Amino acid sequence: MRIGLIQCGCILRLAVLLSCEVVAAPIEEWLLGEWLAPRDTIPAPIVIAASQDWDGNDGPWSSFPIQIGTPAQTIKVFPATSGYKTMAVMPGGCIATDPSSCFSDRGGFYTPSLSTTQVNNTADPTTNIYPIALDERLGYLGKAALGFDTVTLGWPGSRGPTLINQTVGGFITKERYFGSFGLLPRAANFTATFDHPIPSYMQNLVSQKKIPSTSWSYTAGNQYRLNKVLGSLVLGGYDSSKFVPNDVIFPFNDIDELDLTVQLESIKMTDGNTSLLEKSIPAMVDSSEAMIWLPDDACILFEKAFGLTWNDTLGYYLLSGEQHATLVAQDPTLVFTLGNLTAGATVDITLPYSAFNLNVSSPIVPTTQYYFPLQRAANDTQYTLGRTFFQEAYITADYDRRTFTVSQASWVAGATSKIVSILPPTSESMTTSGGDSTANSTENAGKAKKVPVAAIAGGAGGGAILLIFAALLAFFCCIRPR
Repeated sequence: MRIGLIQCGCILRLAVLLSCEVVAAPIEEWLLGEWLAPRDTIPAPIVIAASQDWDGNDGPWSSFPIQIGTPAQTIKVFPATSGYKTMAVMPGGCIATDPSSCFSDRGGFYTPSLSTTQVNNTADPTTNIYPIALDERLGYLGKAALGFDTVTLGWPGSRGPTLINQTVGGFITKERYFGSFGLLPRAANFTATFDHPIPSYMQNLVSQKKIPSTSWSYTAGNQYRLNKVLGSLVLGGYDSSKFVPNDVIFPFNDIDELDLTVQLESIKMTDGNTSLLEKSIPAMVDSSEAMIWLPDDACILFEKAFGLTWNDTLGYYLLSGEQHATLVAQDPTLVFTLGNLTAGATVDITLPYSAFNLNVSSPIVPTTQYYFPLQRAANDTQYTLGRTFFQEAYITADYDRRTFTVSQASWVAGATSKIVSILPPTSESMTTSGGDSTANSTENAGKAKKVPVAAIAGGAGGGAILLIFAALLAFFCCIRPR
């Protein structure tokens, strides 16, 4: 009898709560949560914090830490928008004649034999050596020993995602001096028949529901603004505080290897009179490469405007101390105008001379020297806007929709990060999960559940129905049995 009275009291209390407008919202939230909430949730984006170091022999560039193997071996890498594997330097990458700083200069080493979770690639029983397959169109033909191992993003303890059995390549060639983390969601295939695809890290993050969609956002950061701005990398979303929004959306190129291709309409100096590009050309946006690759006629215009001299032996535009001082004093500014031919829209990305004020070091030259990050392209497949461009541009790529955006990076001191999810096309109305799904992130947008507008609008009128429902429930549970 006492249990029945308690049950009856609880039900009557519910009826009273339903009749009070002050608690209508919590009751509605509870009912919607039980009966109307989506059956599935989408994970939040992952923010990978930069290492806070500046690395590279053609930079300096803001690097990112990752951990490979068991026990974890921590190295630093650069995000590779045209790569789909994790690539790391092995101990053979430094020899006795290299500078004593070679180990740290190359971001640390990965030694496969020291990892208990490393698995050899046995697709070809005769070898595990394969092409690095990173910017081969630019003439980089180095090779790596490929296998599989556990890969964690971020420093130890940063709660970055950990995936097992990921494709990892170890290399010693100096053609590629630093390791890389592939952002391209493309499967690797080590068989001649291409019938055993191995998903990339990005593909596995999505299939294991660790990020909301096959998308990423990246800007390289730079040392010349706001007392050094670190690079920013978001997987499955973007940081709306990092860029100036625009309405230009670029479709992917039909050729997979040239997917992030824009139409480079012009390059002009802000003096209004100097043009550095004779005609519009297609150019790939690619963080895997440091420099900007343009046709010979454009390079000649750059030579005239900046007093550059091509070093045919090294294949670089090296600068003397006097040239460097003159250009720093002049401080020219360049505007890159990118166009979407289909939509007829354009966006301007402005680069100060500081973005081109870079150093090149060993093993390219014996001692550190100034250089201008411009390369002569052999053909139109090599036209590239590399990491130099990423210092002032924020790129977001959405592989589910096969579109991407290029925006001017925003420079607001003390701006708070605002992480926004990119939902897959079929799940626009689904709930984004809460919780901390970031590695050293500052804010996670989308923690609150999204309630249908119709359900909210019907809340007031539904109060009476809920009250009647509660009264009937009390009658059948309490009054009628007695």
